[in-house]
Order: sequence, then C-alpha cells, then structure tokens
Amino acid sequence: MPDDSAVFSKRPTAILCAGLVGLWPIVFILVMWALAQWGGGEAEFSLAPRETGRNVVVLIVALAATLALDVGAVVFGIKAIRRRPGRARVVAGVVTAAIGALAVVLLLIVGVALSVMFGRPGGDKLSVEERVKKCVSNQEKIAIMLGPEMWGFDHPGTKPEDLKALDLSPHGDLVKPEDGPAYTTDPTVLDCPADDDEDDVDYAVDITPQGEVKVRCIDPEGIKEGHNP
Repeated sequence: MPDDSAVFSKRPTAILCAGLVGLWPIVFILVMWALAQWGGGEAEFSLAPRETGRNVVVLIVALAATLALDVGAVVFGIKAIRRRPGRARVVAGVVTAAIGALAVVLLLIVGVALSVMFGRPGGDKLSVEERVKKCVSNQEKIAIMLGPEMWGFDHPGTKPEDLKALDLSPHGDLVKPEDGPAYTTDPTVLDCPADDDEDDVDYAVDITPQGEVKVRCIDPEGIKEGHNP
C-alpha cells in the first residue's frame, strides 16, 4: 500500500512550487519596467510592419495556464493547510499563488481596458481624423523612402523629374523595383486610407527649391478630407 505520509510530505512542496511559478508575470513586468528605465541603446528603425498576433496569443495562453495553476494551488493548499506536516510551505504556497492569480487577473483587465480604449470604433473603419493622420504618416514614410538614405542612395544620379515619374502605386517601384530590394513590405503605405481603389496612384512627389523631397496626396477623396498638411 502507498505511504500516505510520503504523499502528504510532497504536496506542500508542490503547492509552494506552483505558487512561486505563478509569480512570473510580476517578475516579467518588473524586468520590462527596469529595461525601459535603464536599458540603454539605440532603437532599430524599420519601415517593415511588425506581426504581433502570435505573441499576443502566446501571452494569453501563458496567462491562462498560470491562472489555472495559481487557482489549483490555492484550492489544494486550503485543503492541505490543516495538516501539520509542511504547513509553513502550504501557507507560503497559498499566499504566493493568490498574489500571482491577482496579478494575472489585473493584467487581463488592463489588456481588455486598453483594447477598448484604443480599439477602432466600427471595426476596421477609420474616422476622418484617423484617415488624415494615416495619410500624413504615409506621406512622411514615402518621402523617407525617396530620400538620400534610401532611393537616393541606391540611385545617386536620380533627377527631380525621375522621382516624379516613379510609380508610387501599391504595386509600383517602391514595392517591386526593377533592381534592388523593395523599400517597403507594407503596400498600404502607398494607398490613401480614403481611397476605394487599392491599385491606383494616390501620391505625388514635389521637390522644394532646397532639394528636399515632399510627398502629397492626390486622391480626390483625400484632398476633400484635407490630407495634405
């Protein structure tokens, strides 16, 4: 027959370990805060979009598993807390598991609150203000792509009329150039958010007297909404 005392001697340690493991979200937050405060270094600049969907799913699954672990530790710890052997470990495990569970719940609440606060009303449909901001941002990014550090660097002999003749459509010279790498992997940067046609040209190039590249929106709907600052 199994030795009940051996089983009960292992349970307090398991509950304590479960409670300690459940504290990882707090440690994670503290590490991220410390890196934000004292983690020096230059940020990497890139025009490529970032795919974060997979990371969000992994985080949610990890938090759900941690919450289940914490709740289990609390439930089994309360049942075992009356037993004299290992009572201190059980109490410590229950306390740490309860703290961990509270931290997970708070993280989930904050995540839901942020998604509600910054979520776009009406699904993916942008408001006029959001379309203006997005179009202005597109113009700035296109100007950077055509500037001396990108297109100008790869094509040192480019004249102003050459820039003006480039195909700035979402399938044009910046996305699928005849030679060299693409200057963006996000074709939506070249599409005015007020435009219904995803394949036409929505932006034009202007060159200032000082030789600076400027980009403006030429889509009729974008012009009506005041996309050009």
